[in-house]
Amino acid sequence: MGKILNGVRVLDFTDALAGPFCTRYLADCGCEVVSIEKPGGKVNRSIPYFFKGQGIEYIFNHCGKKSIVIDLKNTEAHELVMKLAKVCDVVVENFRPGVMRSFGLDYQAFKKINPSIIMCSISGWGQTGTKSELMAADVSVQAQSGILDLTGEPDGPPVLVGFPVTDFLAGLNAFGAICAALYNRSITGQGEYIDIAMLDCAISTLQKGIGLHLFTEGKMEDHREGRFSSDISPHGIYKGSDGYIAISARTEVAWERLANLMGKPELVTDSRFISGENRVKNNKAVAEIIEEWLTTYGKVTDVALLLQSYRILAAPVLKAGQTIDDTHFEIRDMLKEIEHPTIGKIKVLNSPLKFTNSKSSVDEPPPANPGDDTEYVLKNILRLDNKEMIYLKNSGVVAGT
Repeated sequence: MGKILNGVRVLDFTDALAGPFCTRYLADCGCEVVSIEKPGGKVNRSIPYFFKGQGIEYIFNHCGKKSIVIDLKNTEAHELVMKLAKVCDVVVENFRPGVMRSFGLDYQAFKKINPSIIMCSISGWGQTGTKSELMAADVSVQAQSGILDLTGEPDGPPVLVGFPVTDFLAGLNAFGAICAALYNRSITGQGEYIDIAMLDCAISTLQKGIGLHLFTEGKMEDHREGRFSSDISPHGIYKGSDGYIAISARTEVAWERLANLMGKPELVTDSRFISGENRVKNNKAVAEIIEEWLTTYGKVTDVALLLQSYRILAAPVLKAGQTIDDTHFEIRDMLKEIEHPTIGKIKVLNSPLKFTNSKSSVDEPPPANPGDDTEYVLKNILRLDNKEMIYLKNSGVVAGT
């Protein structure tokens, strides 16, 4: 099977996380991604943690890409980038708004030499608005969006989500928007400019909080719930003998099943728990009963299987390493072994996109060094001769092998 986006070429100016995550998806789907690195390499080559000198974050987000070093501050770099843009379908960048324009490399410039080009800009706050010029990172977007305010215990401080969620949300939205623009271009022939803001992507997921605020005119606001839902009971994270387990028995049928499984059928007719509303009011008592029952079992993994066998939603709270050791993960082909040019065989996360008549997967390693593919890009994509390539290297426009 061929990859679903074979034949699409992407010019990738991205760094850090949101942008590279987006273009890694494009590479997995078959795009030829030409990754432009600054002299010295991308920032996320040097972000901990490392394996045999290679940044783990860089490895995971740059598989299947080609690296060329171009010094965008060099006055002669503009012409070279324009030559690349002319033979590319998509441009992706995640600089601060205005930076690409300062290089003379904005959408209007690209559109003049390639009218059907699609350009996607990813930023913290978007290309327009009162905050567009402010610095941004996942932590600031989590704070500004309302995500931080919803995370943690009700009587405690806000707590960071355990991974840079807004970067990944922006990267996924950018990937989807680019695919939509490619489809539209296949019908109309028109290019597109896409403005993706991390804040917009974060807010779009907070439907409950935004909905409550809008529809009650600010009289009701969403709030931190901690381990247990304040709307549904039982629904939350419960402590077992050797760890924690997620359990949800939100319907009356599921609650009855749980009560019977715990050997307490009388809970079904107990006035404190006789309806979902009453169980929410007595959430603490519900949690105490469940957690007391959980202590009669040794492992939360066993309890989860038992609950599932009774058609009660449950899953153990696992570490990431425990997750990938699960046979299910192997069957889903979510780990792929590839050959890295300097560190040998490594396993990386595979694409989560599963197709029937085409495929999406990681097949090539990331570039080991900045500019590993400089010569390939100049010679095979731009068709430059040796004299032109030597000139570009000697003038400091490009670097690399």
